[in-house]
Amino acid sequence: MDFETTLKFAHVLAAVLWVGGGFTTIIAGIVLAGRSTAQTQLAIVQAVVLLAPRLFIPASILTLATGVTLLFVAGWGWQPFTVLGLAGVIFTAGFGALVLGPSCERALKLADTHGADAAIPSLRRVQRLAMMDYAVQFAIVFLMVVKPSWSDFAAFGGIASIIALAALAALRPIPHANV
Repeated sequence: MDFETTLKFAHVLAAVLWVGGGFTTIIAGIVLAGRSTAQTQLAIVQAVVLLAPRLFIPASILTLATGVTLLFVAGWGWQPFTVLGLAGVIFTAGFGALVLGPSCERALKLADTHGADAAIPSLRRVQRLAMMDYAVQFAIVFLMVVKPSWSDFAAFGGIASIIALAALAALRPIPHANV
């Protein structure tokens, strides 16, 4: 196996761990939201907080590093999928580190001080923000697979629409639950 193939494998594996791991936690949170206690729902957030420095951050760094290296080794250069993919990875890694991570930690502190039920609205907010983040991550995966040219307006319009809809869904007011 040559160096380029090894890089591609490392890039895809890191992306699968990062995107797949996060998506699994989102699905677990959605499934458990209406079917479990607040303490069980908090367990998902505790798992995310534990996994972030051990899985999500290293996988995002490896995804970014191997992707940038592939720009030069594979000769891809600054094509739309590489430019927008790089921008998306930087956004989602920063969003995770600066917004999602601290939001999860605040929800856990709130549960520690006021009880698990008091943290449920914060958990819902984090879940919505995570879904918005994952819309961006799925857009990146789409870009990597389709590799559109700058003139593929339909592909970019579709990506922009999905991200905009996810952002609107994430930012809409959260209904008050009877907790």
